[in-house]
Amino acid sequence: MFPKANIIDALARLERAEAEFLGSAFLAPVVRGHGVTVRIAGVRCTLRVVPPAFHGWGVFRPVSHAVATVAREATTQERRRYLALFPAVHLVTLSRDGARAQGIPANAADARFEIGGAVEVQFVEDVEPFDTIVARYDGARFWFDGLDARSDPAAAAFLRRELAGMTPPAKLDRSGLTGGHHAAYAAAHARRLAAKLIDQRKLAEQRLGFALGHAGARLRDFADAPGDAYRVTFVVDGRRHTSVVRRHDLSLVSAGICLSGEEGKFDLGSLVGVLREGAGSGRLGWR
Repeated sequence: MFPKANIIDALARLERAEAEFLGSAFLAPVVRGHGVTVRIAGVRCTLRVVPPAFHGWGVFRPVSHAVATVAREATTQERRRYLALFPAVHLVTLSRDGARAQGIPANAADARFEIGGAVEVQFVEDVEPFDTIVARYDGARFWFDGLDARSDPAAAAFLRRELAGMTPPAKLDRSGLTGGHHAAYAAAHARRLAAKLIDQRKLAEQRLGFALGHAGARLRDFADAPGDAYRVTFVVDGRRHTSVVRRHDLSLVSAGICLSGEEGKFDLGSLVGVLREGAGSGRLGWR
């Protein structure tokens, strides 16, 4: 156990630090909707910002241990002095969304940080995909410090062109690309490929849904089938059916019912009429 005198002394130091903090101003970056984090005598505290819509670099005055008000915006020199307090990490950017960007470590051998995958960087300026940037890590967030003056901007432009053409990562052919460039490109290529597949599925779902809906049926689900086709499950008058149709024109490969070898005469929409007619006559032959 700690001696009572030591505990009293520590509490007194904390009380003095809190009093000094309440009588001072401090500089910090704030992401809209989040509080500002400070350390008081080594204790990490998060204060609510007033006004809550503030977003950016500011100088704040604490009004309590829970609330700080914006006194003014920070100057460029103040921001640079603040960033210089934290370790720099070089990142190759994947994407940008307003003032935020995602990046991959430019140097995987940097043992100072354990970064798994992409990280988010706040307050980026004039950054494009595959640019190499310098960010500062404060223990919680990465803050943009600037473009890496040592990097080759032509390499970033090359990767953007290759991504536009969806060149496979294994076929990148340019000297001077770093491991960070290759890792960032592979991640961006995988993301774009996944987004493309999602878009293709949405388009297929719209086509199938429209063809069935126009005939009075309802799409339930579909999946890829061999031979550049879809296996489509749909509902007609409360009954579920499954057929296989060609992707390009939705013509029948397999109707799921006996059509006496005449599948080639029908597509998905016209099949619905056959199903209704067969159900009404009681002559529908199932396979």
